[in-house]
Amino acid sequence: MTEPLTRAEASQYTQTSRSTDVLAFVDALCARTKLARRVDFGQSGEGQPLAALVVSDRNCFTPELARKQKKVIVMVEANIHAGEVEGKESVLALARDLTLTKLGAKLLDKLCLVLVPNFNPDGNDRISPNNRELDLKNLEGQVNPEGGVGTRYTGEGWNLNRDNMKQEAPETRALAALHQRWWPHVFIDCHTTDGSIHAFDLTYDTSHSNEPLFQELRHFNRVLLERVAQAVSKRHGFESFWYGNYKEEGEPRSGWHTYPALPRFGSHYRGLLGRIDVLLETYSYLDFPRRCAVMRAWLLELLRDAAKNAGSYLAITSAEEARIVARGETPDVSTLVGINYGVATRDAEGKLVFEYPAHARPGDEAVLQSFDEASITARRYPGKRAKSYRVPHHRTFVPTQAVSTPAGYLVPASLAARLEGHGIRFERLSAARRFTVDSYRVARREETFSPDVAANVPPPGQAEVPLSQKPKPVRFETVLTVAPERSTREFPADTLLVPTAQRAGTLAVYLLEPHSDDGFCRWRFLDEQLTVGELFPVHRVVEPVRAPRKAE
Repeated sequence: MTEPLTRAEASQYTQTSRSTDVLAFVDALCARTKLARRVDFGQSGEGQPLAALVVSDRNCFTPELARKQKKVIVMVEANIHAGEVEGKESVLALARDLTLTKLGAKLLDKLCLVLVPNFNPDGNDRISPNNRELDLKNLEGQVNPEGGVGTRYTGEGWNLNRDNMKQEAPETRALAALHQRWWPHVFIDCHTTDGSIHAFDLTYDTSHSNEPLFQELRHFNRVLLERVAQAVSKRHGFESFWYGNYKEEGEPRSGWHTYPALPRFGSHYRGLLGRIDVLLETYSYLDFPRRCAVMRAWLLELLRDAAKNAGSYLAITSAEEARIVARGETPDVSTLVGINYGVATRDAEGKLVFEYPAHARPGDEAVLQSFDEASITARRYPGKRAKSYRVPHHRTFVPTQAVSTPAGYLVPASLAARLEGHGIRFERLSAARRFTVDSYRVARREETFSPDVAANVPPPGQAEVPLSQKPKPVRFETVLTVAPERSTREFPADTLLVPTAQRAGTLAVYLLEPHSDDGFCRWRFLDEQLTVGELFPVHRVVEPVRAPRKAE
């Protein structure tokens, strides 16, 4: 019997898989092997099924069995931006090879894989050869397969990799529920990046949010990524480095700068949950077959590393979860959670805008494989002459606002569904009750534009507007200036009591503080309850809070 081929393989990499192709491949694979099972976990905005492929041995197709068998649960998300299709093709092909060949024999005993090959099916099917069209002058786009690729945004216009905190897209909410059910030890997010001219095949990264708070996990994550990069180089011949761009574009000596530490980005969001996270970015100026090959190599070596070091993966995530819970059980005012990393500025019209600078620690250097400066300046790829640069590595973020973890929060009932969306437990007060709380008085209220969060989507077959053309703003944020004050007051029945002694406790802090750069207030979910001069409707509980008897 012929092994199933992806559309990319069958077309000699001139086309990418449509959503129907993905589902047909998944179903064909499940019919061929007892090591794979399809699990649908929701629907897209336009009604297409969101499908996961669970791959493991010993009939391990539920999170309960995976935990009982002490397997490392690895979740892989691909095609979140549906113009970046290499992860989609590589996840499918690798799943086939792990189950129909001997490749997975030793891996699947240690691992349970939850693969989401096509997270953005509606964007995927808006295929056009002009999407992500290569434009080196503006350092954007890619070498496309002849048949074209899908769109960055969903059919409803959401950028799913800016939606993790606000969860406005149905795809985001569905994946969040899947993530909470499986609670993977490792999450791998597959992308393709343009940007600065360099000579790497792929760049990788992990969460940078609250590094001092998650110091042990962040160190573990960085060491494993550098270890896997070496394995990919040795076994597959691809060169990789930490994700970034030149701090000053066209000036390689200016430094290497990572992306903003906002948890609207998936890696930073999952970092707040104390899990191992991997961001993979193939380089868009490579040809399509090479991009798929380097993505497959990285996925395979990540799985090999997780299987080889399964005990360490399980231990570090368990210890981090315990530390998160402990911060809520015994609050320490000297241990701070960074909740805002933005530096406020004003544009020429006086409008409020934010920058999110990363800093280079003394001695933290990046050794960049790139090209001669003339090629970089001319935006020529590949460059005429290979050249390396040793430069400052800007990947440390310093919060502009930070708070301690309180025992809990008192929250208006209107936020119940949003808390549930993040898997945050709470209880409703059955009767009025007095609490000593730290509250915030709203001193000022402003608005800022949310870049690359949402877009007006063109009809199927038409190309989306490149970011260099600055698409029209469609989403905005509320920015508050607040002053703290303490009081003892009564809260009415039906108020939500949110303890921070839970696995999502640090995330709860980031979501509920009024001056958070990515919380419920920032995303305008509390706008109708805000009045300048009055108290912010979420309050920090000073005294200890018992855990709720049941989640709502």
